Amino acid sequence: MTEPLTCVGVYPTLAVPSVKDTCDWYIDKLGFALRFFWGDPPTHGAIWLDQACVHFWQGTPQLNDNWLYFDISDLDAMYARATANSIQISRPPEIYPWCMREFNAVDLNGYNIRFGQHIGN
Repeated sequence: MTEPLTCVGVYPTLAVPSVKDTCDWYIDKLGFALRFFWGDPPTHGAIWLDQACVHFWQGTPQLNDNWLYFDISDLDAMYARATANSIQISRPPEIYPWCMREFNAVDLNGYNIRFGQHIGN
């Protein structure tokens, strides 16, 4: 019998004009931590929040319908942090029928980012 395949994580990777500026923005504005930079100047890097990790590579942003969704434990704290740091909010906190309370924002490169918190079953 074959051992089951496991996965330790999935890392969305987005193209950005400046890897350093993008990582710094997520760290300074939203409280993420730096996971790594690669290159000098960095052409690849990653940030994380608890166990969620996002990678960035030097390139042209592919905005269209791409977005990041973060399932977090305290939506009010993240919303307060985002508004205190003058982050563009595209949709304020709202309760949705899928038992989530969520808000949408836009990062410095124009990517949509959404934060959600479970509020029931």
